[in-house]
Amino acid sequence: MSIKLRDLIRQVRACKTAQDERAVITKECALIRTAFKENNVPYRHRNVAKLLFIHMLGYPSHFGQMECLKLIASPTFPEKRIGYLALMLLLDSKSEVLTLVTNSIKNDLAHPNPYVVGLALASVGNLGTGDMGRILISDVDKCMRGNDPYIKKKAALVMIRILKRVPEMIEEFADKVVGLLKDRSHGVLIASCQLMITIVELEPEQASTFARLVPSLVRLLRNLLSMGYSPEHDVAGITDPFLQVGLLRLLQLLGAKNEEASDAMNDILAQVATNTETAKNAGNAILYECVKAIMSIEAESGLRVLAVNILGRFLLNRDNNIRYVALNTLGKVVANDLDTVQRHRATIVDCLKDPDVSIRQRALELIYSLTNAKNVVDLMREMLNYLVVCGAESKPPLCSKIMDTVDKYAPSRKWRIDTLVTMLSIAGNACDDAITSNTVMYVTVAEELHAYTTHKLFALLSEELSQAALIHVGVWCIGEFGHLLLQPCPPQEGEPDAPGFEAVSEDAVVSLLETVKKSHLATKHSKALVVTCLAKLSQRLATGDCGTSNPGAVKQRILAHFAQYSESMDMELQQRVVEYTALLALPAEQASTALEKMPPMDELKLKEKRARLEANDDDDDDD
Repeated sequence: MSIKLRDLIRQVRACKTAQDERAVITKECALIRTAFKENNVPYRHRNVAKLLFIHMLGYPSHFGQMECLKLIASPTFPEKRIGYLALMLLLDSKSEVLTLVTNSIKNDLAHPNPYVVGLALASVGNLGTGDMGRILISDVDKCMRGNDPYIKKKAALVMIRILKRVPEMIEEFADKVVGLLKDRSHGVLIASCQLMITIVELEPEQASTFARLVPSLVRLLRNLLSMGYSPEHDVAGITDPFLQVGLLRLLQLLGAKNEEASDAMNDILAQVATNTETAKNAGNAILYECVKAIMSIEAESGLRVLAVNILGRFLLNRDNNIRYVALNTLGKVVANDLDTVQRHRATIVDCLKDPDVSIRQRALELIYSLTNAKNVVDLMREMLNYLVVCGAESKPPLCSKIMDTVDKYAPSRKWRIDTLVTMLSIAGNACDDAITSNTVMYVTVAEELHAYTTHKLFALLSEELSQAALIHVGVWCIGEFGHLLLQPCPPQEGEPDAPGFEAVSEDAVVSLLETVKKSHLATKHSKALVVTCLAKLSQRLATGDCGTSNPGAVKQRILAHFAQYSESMDMELQQRVVEYTALLALPAEQASTALEKMPPMDELKLKEKRARLEANDDDDDDD
């Protein structure tokens, strides 16, 4: 005869190695199989209990599935309890054995013992399939309309699973759910709210059926708010927050796109929002659901402002979870209530300094949504400050957001160029080619800022060469407008206190480009740009009318530089050097024509093309 369950547990705990444990389990499984074959009825429930323990340890236990059915069919409660427990642990909803147990469950649903009915309901709630649901739904409905709150709340939860598996039965049983709201048991009320929420989510048309219940739901919620201290339902000084949350979720679904229902619940939502304590998590959970309800229904404008202010208070909470929820919800609200959310802009910006990276990321997304032509200067400053401290994985999407914001809301050409250059100097390695190209385009079209931009980029490259995109934009600008470096650049109009830029010698310009090319951070693309830049400077600085002291010497220095790379192992670089050397050997007029400035790009046409490409990408994503 096999041992008792407690003795098996002792033996397993006494094993010092995995091999010893396997030996004990193998021996006991053999004894259990023998007992099953001999149809040892008195010890069947003990053997199945031991099999559950073996299953929890991760060993095979499929050979005991049929014994579960025999225990469920037993007339005694202890054996039924073990049988249903084993059924829920050893089987899943895909097991074929479940078809054999449906009749036993149907009989137990009508059992006079409520605990047996509870076991049967629990098994259907965990394992119920579509076929089982079609057979048992009428029995579950009878349990749901009984007098025992213990059975009624379990039956309501089982009905949720059945309707999810058999949604075509919703229309037939939706009206029968209404009677549950008259029960005085809070457990039954919570289960009925969840059942109605599930029905409306599965079949939104049923919201009109339940809309007539809004006054009853409002009355229930008002009673909870006015109820005094009740030890049975009190959680942190709040009366049954679980039921309040369930009622608010149901009201949220019933009030959506329904003005009449929304009007009926405006007052109670305002009462919940103003009277709920926020010192404990239970109160915060209720307020969060209240805010979601206000934002989902056709609420009054004053009520929506109150909801956003509650989220603003959440942002000041020390709990990171509450702050994250507030930021996430504000992100959904901002599209409809931009002006109201703007009032909490300072608090949202402070979240960028939070140690938690998830909060910083949510705050950044919200700031991006809040940005418009009026606040772009202030918020862009915060985005650039965050770009300095954020992680490497966050920089590429942030650079794209900055580029889009600058493209939409830039107040002036100078501000746009300053912002983009600052971004390149902070996170140039995280910028893609599109950002580099757009920056070049904006520099090209701002003809009045060519000298200022080139001087600024030259100064930045003289200080550091760590950002690839900054190098590419700077080298391109020096190649196009390098002759402007030889002349001083006064402060821009409207900024008399800003320092200007002094003139730079041609030797300093060529030396900087040589430094860029020799840098260990220079890529093949960077070196190719430097070669092209030097070829253009040979014409820009050799004209003698831009302040060059010795045009011929500059050209000879550039040709000597090309000669160093005429036998380079990089075929692209070698080809460029050889071709440019041959080009510079041509008459000055022909070389000057070939290397003249790039014509300014048409900004409007470029934006239209970009919009068409983005629209095509969106269509591809939809497909």
